[in-house]
Amino acid sequence: MQSAPARCEFRGGIEAYCQAAAAMLQPEGLFVVCENWLNDKRAYDGAEIAGLDIVSVWPVMGRVGKPEPLFAVYVMRKKSESYQDIANDQNKANRMRAPLIVRDEDGKWTEQYAKVMKAMSIPVV
Repeated sequence: MQSAPARCEFRGGIEAYCQAAAAMLQPEGLFVVCENWLNDKRAYDGAEIAGLDIVSVWPVMGRVGKPEPLFAVYVMRKKSESYQDIANDQNKANRMRAPLIVRDEDGKWTEQYAKVMKAMSIPVV
């Protein structure tokens, strides 16, 4: 299995993914996408241009003590009057979930990450 497409923009950037999702989403549908943390602003800008609101952001830290997340999981939906409060900039902090930390100080998977793996039916070793 190759993981390069998950790290590189072979099929368009976050902006293109937001545009494609906005074109396909049902009014109550959700779009979930991962993006490199360095592109956090691009995720927000891409969502805005595509007419999407970011309703949740889950940063993923590779290891305890790292200064920044590796990437984040963004949950978006189409903009609508009923979700107008979500788009309000002062609510941005309310959308941010506590980070998921993958590895502890000893390099072992954290309990939190093991739960994610189990939820995806991936064996935890």
